[in-house]
Amino acid sequence: MKLAALLLALTAVVWGKSKPTEKIFVFTNVNIVDTRGGPTKERVTVVVKNGRITGIAPIGLIEESRNTIVINADGKYLIPGLWDMHVHSAFNDPVWDEKVIYPLYIANGITGIRDMGGVLESLEQRRQHIEHGEVLGPRMVFAGPFLVGGKSDSQSIGVNTPEEARSAVETLKKKHVDFIKILSVPRDSYFAIAEQSKKDHLYFVGHVPPSVSMAEASSAGQRSIEHLTGFALAASSEETQLRQQMFQAKDRATYFGAGQRAVETYDPAKASALISLLAKNNTWQVPTLVWTATQADSERANTEFLKYVPASIREQWKAQKTAADQLAEYKRDAAQGPVTVRQMRQGGVRFLAGSDGPDPMVVPGFSLHRELELLVESGFTPLQALQTATLNPSQFLGISDKYGTVEKGRIADMVLLAANPLTDIRNTTKIAGVMVEGKYHPREELDRVLAGLEAEARKQ
Repeated sequence: MKLAALLLALTAVVWGKSKPTEKIFVFTNVNIVDTRGGPTKERVTVVVKNGRITGIAPIGLIEESRNTIVINADGKYLIPGLWDMHVHSAFNDPVWDEKVIYPLYIANGITGIRDMGGVLESLEQRRQHIEHGEVLGPRMVFAGPFLVGGKSDSQSIGVNTPEEARSAVETLKKKHVDFIKILSVPRDSYFAIAEQSKKDHLYFVGHVPPSVSMAEASSAGQRSIEHLTGFALAASSEETQLRQQMFQAKDRATYFGAGQRAVETYDPAKASALISLLAKNNTWQVPTLVWTATQADSERANTEFLKYVPASIREQWKAQKTAADQLAEYKRDAAQGPVTVRQMRQGGVRFLAGSDGPDPMVVPGFSLHRELELLVESGFTPLQALQTATLNPSQFLGISDKYGTVEKGRIADMVLLAANPLTDIRNTTKIAGVMVEGKYHPREELDRVLAGLEAEARKQ
């Protein structure tokens, strides 16, 4: 699929190649938000050279150079680039072109993403295009295909036996994926994946299959659990009976009924013990509250950003109908999710922000900011919410020496905000500029990119 010439020209002019520029950028009169929790560094100067922060001082010493660009921040706030830790950016649908989906992240200050499942060849190619400057986009880590019970296709590998599970992990290791993603797999396959992943020095993440308890998943080394899967069942006083009921369910009503009963039989003591285990094992949670809330009540979703979604995708979303029992489950989870998140946070469980976009009404880029709002509504402080998209991802991925904070020596992936996100998390949307790959892109350039994407979306 070819994009409009206007968009291609605009992207080339604005973004150029992704190789760090030789220019020196000097941010003056800027406030640095300390994502570690320390006091904000007020009215300082930040120097960036070759894509790295080389100096921070109350009064900056600016090198003599014709390549020096001084940006008067005028009291604005500098934060690390955001990470969306649960996205899907390369699948069989060609309408979500790489020149459509990835710029939406950068325009929203998201300079890194964790892709949680898609076509491996497309992901590899798209990451190369971003790294070579052919496409505007964030840094990427990805799993490639899901591991599932059942048949294989371009986006998944069927692992119906332990032998198939181990073989799949070894195959993906050889293809240099960054981690392993699990959906629903048989119990013996799950533990084979855990064993082989450890052997191959890969971490594994994903859903907690009905065949495995959340406690078992945590103890087996699952690094992150998505969508809070498995918690309600594991915290039920009738867990054993309900798990069996789910296995033997011959229709949707029986299966969903077991899920509802799990919520009704919530056992505080079991929940507390499970949360303590998750914290002890450092099993991260990616609740994707925005996805659940949107599916539960799509009419309340913010439609302002749909103009950036390709027209054919918008029509698909509009035509999609949700079964009554499935909708009831979404509503139940949307109500229960914030309660669970609050309990887990109070119990010391660590969190990552993820949107699970694109999906019906979950628009790439914009939805992460709503996720941060929902985390605050669930009891997080604005700082704690901000950490789930900055400091925490860097620690989870083992790259905190490069990302997650605005400090000397770090990669200069940064977002300049017009207002303080620590007083109101919604201020993460007030983006005055984005710096990534050694280039600074002010608001007017981001607006031009978004205008080009909006025009292109109308044609697709």
